[in-house]
Amino acid sequence: MRTLAPDALAPPEPPQDHTDPSEQQLLSSVAEVADLLTAEAPDSDARGRLSARSVEALRSRGLWRLRLCRELGGLELPITSQIRVLAALAAEDTASAWCSMVANSSVAVLGATMPDAAVRRVFADGVPACSIVAAPGGKAVRVEGGHRLTGTWRLASGIHHAQWVHAAAHIDGDPSRLLPFAIPAHEVEVLDSWHVIGLAGTGSNDFRLVDHFLPDELAGRADNPYGQLRGSRRYDLIGFDRIEAYEHLAFALGVTRRALAELRMHLAALPPGKHTGDREVVQSQLGLAVLQMQGIEAHAMTVYGRIDAAAAGTRQAWLDQDVHVPRALAAHATRTALDATHLAFQRAGATALHGPNILEKLLRDMSVAATHVMVDDVATARYGQHLLETADLAGERPWRTESHAR
Repeated sequence: MRTLAPDALAPPEPPQDHTDPSEQQLLSSVAEVADLLTAEAPDSDARGRLSARSVEALRSRGLWRLRLCRELGGLELPITSQIRVLAALAAEDTASAWCSMVANSSVAVLGATMPDAAVRRVFADGVPACSIVAAPGGKAVRVEGGHRLTGTWRLASGIHHAQWVHAAAHIDGDPSRLLPFAIPAHEVEVLDSWHVIGLAGTGSNDFRLVDHFLPDELAGRADNPYGQLRGSRRYDLIGFDRIEAYEHLAFALGVTRRALAELRMHLAALPPGKHTGDREVVQSQLGLAVLQMQGIEAHAMTVYGRIDAAAAGTRQAWLDQDVHVPRALAAHATRTALDATHLAFQRAGATALHGPNILEKLLRDMSVAATHVMVDDVATARYGQHLLETADLAGERPWRTESHAR
């Protein structure tokens, strides 16, 4: 039976002139902690939160400081480098990768956008472990010296090991008035809400506050909640909501790579003869899946290379026509990952049926990851609408207009 070369599923080597000097060291760190994360994964899933040993391994190697600005102790890596590091982590352990992407996003956004008073409190003892809640929850009522918060915030991944939570509330319950806060994690009531079929180890529980006072120094800016105050890479000029999808893209790439590698190794290990791997349909499915993954990764590096250039000051690198591409690309990568995990599970045969094994875990975890709002159908629908309204996919050719007119 002919199989893919052993390195066919490895991520491509980045161009030397676009590689951050910290990237290779971080990739080496992922390799160093891979065995520990794998060994701890069953305990993390069983307890519904990332194990203490996994948390320490990830934090101590800088894997939760990828995006944070340098002035606050972060690495401030280009997004292209972050994608490669997070994808490598997702290929080793899904819960660790998910918690890492949330930890990186939360501390980076908090550090970049919150006023000086809040930053002094949050970073008083170095770079903290943080969680973030994407959707606003509850209301903030102005009182002397601060605000009183009441409400429930959903899906705070990593809340159990977080020291701070970055979340937003509606001022006086008005949906049009948003105010972010830095909230000490020990002050929130973590709800027993995370009972799921996959990604259990991420500890993505809801939390609640009831008439809870937070001083003014922990509040953000109502007039410009996510305007950037720090950092040399100005991602706010593009829009945080437009670029955040890269973490989901990286997660999906890593899971796809692992699932297809597991399938390839399973098929290659079978004895010669008439078995699943010899059938052309399976070979075709595997080949197409690898090509899809490689195509998505190549396009992602092009797109986020332009975003990195724009954030670093080359504004013309990022065009208005690209506005819906990041989320659409992440949604496409997520569906591809879901298809790849299903293919690997199905074609591995009976060996995949008996848990625990990596293929059934990848299938469960990817199924949960695919429910995230960042990668829902709206992302690709908006991109399609944008193309219909603004783009000529075949190029600007006068004869097309004339032929349609006839």
